Amino acid sequence: MSALIDPLKLTERYASGAPVPIFDIVREAGLDLSFIPLDDNISGWIEKAPGGRYKVAINLNHAPVRRRFTAAHELGHYIYHRDLLGTGSGDTRAYRSEGTQFPNAAIQQIHERQANSFAANLLMPRKAIGVLRNQGVDSVSEMARRFEVSTDAMRIRLGLPK
Repeated sequence: MSALIDPLKLTERYASGAPVPIFDIVREAGLDLSFIPLDDNISGWIEKAPGGRYKVAINLNHAPVRRRFTAAHELGHYIYHRDLLGTGSGDTRAYRSEGTQFPNAAIQQIHERQANSFAANLLMPRKAIGVLRNQGVDSVSEMARRFEVSTDAMRIRLGLPK
């Protein structure tokens, strides 16, 4: 992938399969990806490394579904907010940069929501959800299992109450 990534083309490229290979996508985007143990309240971060390359760190102690969402969320920051990242931006469990080693006042709640929305669209593509429904898969937990996301994330994606 090029330095400028078209998020619509990216999500369309992976629209019909489950699970979406998010860690491969992050690497294809040219980001260095590492999994490291972090405090439980820190999900991960994206930082600009010397030479201009970006690194994404994911909390190894979090559940696999959480690690996948965090990777997609950080990719969303890279795609949409690169000009705001400066040296980086961290994310807590609530996807806020305050309280991390990379607090970033330029990244506002609207940016976090945009990164979350991007992550949901990429990891749980509407087209792939439709394919599963056409195959008779209606269970939220089964869909979550197939997409390798949390049941809460799948419920939100489907517009269902908790």
